[in-house]
Amino acid sequence: MTASPRPGSPAAFVRLARVKFLFQSMMVTGFGVGLSVYTTGAFSAPWYVLTLAFAWSTHLMTHFCNEYFDLEADRANPRPTAWTGGSRVLVDGLLTPATSIGAAFVLLFVSMALIAAMPTLFARLLACALTALAWFYTAPPLRLNYRALGEVSCAAVLYGMGPLLAAHLQAGRFSALLLWSTALVTALQVLRCLIMNLADIEGDTLVGKRTLACVVGPRRLAHVYAVGQTGLYLGVVLLASVGALPPPVALAQLVVAPVGLFVARSLLTGAMDDPGRRGDVTFWSSMQLPLTTCSTMVAALAEMMRQGRPVPPAWLAIAGLTTALFLLWLQRTAAARPRERPGVPFPTVRTGEGPATAYHPRGRKR
Repeated sequence: MTASPRPGSPAAFVRLARVKFLFQSMMVTGFGVGLSVYTTGAFSAPWYVLTLAFAWSTHLMTHFCNEYFDLEADRANPRPTAWTGGSRVLVDGLLTPATSIGAAFVLLFVSMALIAAMPTLFARLLACALTALAWFYTAPPLRLNYRALGEVSCAAVLYGMGPLLAAHLQAGRFSALLLWSTALVTALQVLRCLIMNLADIEGDTLVGKRTLACVVGPRRLAHVYAVGQTGLYLGVVLLASVGALPPPVALAQLVVAPVGLFVARSLLTGAMDDPGRRGDVTFWSSMQLPLTTCSTMVAALAEMMRQGRPVPPAWLAIAGLTTALFLLWLQRTAAARPRERPGVPFPTVRTGEGPATAYHPRGRKR
């Protein structure tokens, strides 16, 4: 188990930043650029670098902003996992809340400078909308994740607007393949955010944070997730059968389906009621998204090579390095992730489904 950093140390700041989640925005950027390259055959390294810098600055900004404005909910959360409940740096007093909000503002200004460097009015407007939604995810006055809008806004920012901005800065237009694939990962991200907020439901409920997971409730959420996963992957099969998705791309997306189905089965068999399994649920629901974007990017690249189309050498190198780094990180993280302590009861919360009682997904009262 990793030792806790010293108060005020650089290590505490790195933990506060939660840099492990930046692999998501890195793969989102590669996903959008890769599908653009597949459509046009062209690649601009400078615009890729600017897009990735913007993705990382806004992603980190959101982390620092959330740590500050979610502090009350994080303090009330008795059972955070490695992937939910915040970094715990502010909760443990390792850094001051002012450090977090100060870093968020610095990164907001960095993002605005990068937006100013974008070449078209459409790109700047899209990037401004993305930044605003990311900031107001937890910040007042909107506080979207306190009004059952956080799951949708998070998905729209990272997996909706993110790839569209990346593709637009490369080619200035959107292909049908990009739009279909972006719709898939955006919907998957909504489901993933439901799981993340389900893990935090006790602390959120105690402080009046009304996420969509709180509105839906643990019992119904498990079924929503299972139906959503099944429906989305049936949609991939349907789109491939009518020619809307190239078969290699559809196959790459379907290869990741067992991850979502594993999470769905875990939810339906009470995994969130089991401290030894709930960490697996949050981990794999988080990994489904970068695995999908990574496999889609690789499949589009492989299909270009199979067709004998020239692949820009710079993009081939960047895509290969990105994939290798992500897979190495995934392997090491999966091997090292902590297991939660047994014997901690499932949270007792009020979810709008009756008295303050926790529910097993199959409907059995605890």
